[in-house]
Amino acid sequence: MPSIQEQVTMIRALITLAAADGKISSSERGLLSNFAKRIGIGKASLDAMIEKALADPSVRDELFDRTMSNPDLALEMLVATARLDGDITSKERDVLVHVREILDIPMDGFAQIYERGIKRADSLRDAKFSSGT
Repeated sequence: MPSIQEQVTMIRALITLAAADGKISSSERGLLSNFAKRIGIGKASLDAMIEKALADPSVRDELFDRTMSNPDLALEMLVATARLDGDITSKERDVLVHVREILDIPMDGFAQIYERGIKRADSLRDAKFSSGT
């Protein structure tokens, strides 16, 4: 399990990616809320982080300065977040490629991680659709 600091860094990264297309969908917001709740981040703090990411696109560069202890999982979660609201936009893909570079993940590794992230998001959407929520 990543440390609290790594989890906060990851949620900030998730927020930044979710906001890359200039909006955060209800699916993305739900995932962010659930993740924030699990690590003890309150609604007001989460909302403030979301507003900052939406207001200042340059924030994403600050968020990925250090390599996380599990960069493959972090990138997979970022891909899944981008996919939750449908297709990954070119802007979101650019952010993912940028994160891959910062995390020093080889391009062939990126393709595998990308596929796992897509499958994770699709499974989450399918489960949500199946349950009728």
